[in-house]
Amino acid sequence: MINRFSKLVQSFLTTYIIGECNYSMNTKASYSTTFHLLLEFMNKEKNIRPNKIEIETITKEVIVQFLDWLETNRNVSIQTRNQRLACIKSFYKYVQSNEPDLFDTCFLILSIKNKKVPNKMITYFSEDEIRIMINYLNNSKDLKKLAMICVLYETAARVSEFINIKLNDLNLSDNASIILYGKGNKTRVVPISEELVKLINKYLKEAYINYGEDYLFYSTQKKKYYRNSINKIITNLVNNLKIKYPNYFNGSYSPHSLRHTKATHLYNNGTPLLYIKEFLGHSTVSSTEIYATPDSKKQREEILKNSESIKTKNKYSNNKKNDLDNWLKNNMK
Repeated sequence: MINRFSKLVQSFLTTYIIGECNYSMNTKASYSTTFHLLLEFMNKEKNIRPNKIEIETITKEVIVQFLDWLETNRNVSIQTRNQRLACIKSFYKYVQSNEPDLFDTCFLILSIKNKKVPNKMITYFSEDEIRIMINYLNNSKDLKKLAMICVLYETAARVSEFINIKLNDLNLSDNASIILYGKGNKTRVVPISEELVKLINKYLKEAYINYGEDYLFYSTQKKKYYRNSINKIITNLVNNLKIKYPNYFNGSYSPHSLRHTKATHLYNNGTPLLYIKEFLGHSTVSSTEIYATPDSKKQREEILKNSESIKTKNKYSNNKKNDLDNWLKNNMK
C-alpha cells in the first residue's frame, strides 16, 4: 500500500509539475532527480527504505542534513545545493496548500535559508582569444567543431538550448536567425550573421549527417549531445590552445564562458543592457549585469581619457598622471 509521502510526491510530480505548471523537460528532470537523491540519502544515511518513509519522517533537520550530504558526499556546488532546496520548497508549498494538518511541518522546512554563494567572476574570452580560437579550428579543418563553437558564441545559447537546436529552428535566408528554446519553455529568435549562415550551410553540405531526429549537431554516438560532452569539447579545445598560445587562455572555461563572452563583447561595444537582456533571454536586467563585464583595458582607457577633460584648480603634474596610470595598470586586471 502506498503511504502518504509517496502519494504526495507522485501527485506533485505528475498532477502539479506536469499537469498544472507545464514546466520544461529540464525543470521536470531537476525535480525528479532531487527526490531520487533524497530517497538515496534516506536509504544510505538513515537506513530507511523508500517505501517506509513517512511524511513526518522528513523534518527540517533531515532536509538540512540532506543538503550537507549533497555537498560533502556528492560534491555538488553551492548553486546546485540551493537548486535542490528550491525543488524541495516547491514540494512543501504544494503540500502546505493541500494538506492543512501538515502546515507546521511545511512551515519549518520552508524556513530553511539558501546557502550564500561566494562572489565569483565568470571567466570569458577576449576578442583576440575568440579570433585565435576560430582561426585554430579553421586551420584544423574540423568543420563541425568550428560550426559548433561559432553557433555557441554568436547565439550566446545556454548548453541546454544549443544541444536541442533542430534543422527547423534555422532560418538561413533573409533576416537569418536561430530559434532557441530556453528556461520555462520560453522561445527567442536570435539573429545570426551572414558569415555564420555561410558556415552552417557549408557544414550541412559537407559534414552533416542526419540520424533521424533532425538535430543540428550529433555526437559520435549518433545521438543528441549531452551537456557533459559539450563541456569536454570546450575543455579539450582550450587545453590545446593554452599549449599553442601560452600568453592567452589563462582562465578556467566552460561552454557557459562563450555565453558570457558574447554578452561582454556586446556590452563593451556599446550595446545597451536592455537589448542584451532580451538577446540572452533573461527575465530581469539584474541577471544580465552579471554577464556584462566591462573590459578592464577599455575601462582604464576611458577613465584616463575622461580624466584629461576634467578641469581643476590644481592640475595634475606629469608624475601624478603617471602614478594614476601605473595604479590603474596594476589594479584593473
